[in-house]
Amino acid sequence: MELPLLLDIVSTAAVTAAIVFGLFQLRQYQLARKRDSALILLNSHQSSDFFRGILTILSIPDGLTKKEIEETVGDGIELVYLVMATWESIGILVFRNEIPMDMVDDVHSGPLALSWQKLEPYVSGLRQELQRETMFEWFQWLAERMREREKDRPPVPAHIAHAEWDG
Repeated sequence: MELPLLLDIVSTAAVTAAIVFGLFQLRQYQLARKRDSALILLNSHQSSDFFRGILTILSIPDGLTKKEIEETVGDGIELVYLVMATWESIGILVFRNEIPMDMVDDVHSGPLALSWQKLEPYVSGLRQELQRETMFEWFQWLAERMREREKDRPPVPAHIAHAEWDG
């Protein structure tokens, strides 16, 4: 075998190996990024204020106006805003494919759906008052996507859906 041919073969093999290695590294990076996003989702709201906000929202009767919600929750409105801002952030991350919707569904489907059910009139009133349709737009987007998912697949609690899981 002639030297130029041998060098071409070695060069082609080296380039091929570099491409394969690069693709492997890219895949590893994507997996790490997805794992990091999951940890952010799971840890970003693990605070007593977030949980107090959820409890405050769940205590709001359905169908109240913006003013009635403010009267009902009083000083708890700050906690309500904390929860809405969290849903807003998660909505953006889902839209940008940083966090998978399945994970949001697993972690937050109930609180998210109920938050929008209770707060939709509040957000509508806030938008009118501020003349800004983009207020909590990603919260609404995320809740609507969750609602669409649940039309096709009604929510099944994990202890039922995965009763046969053996790890």
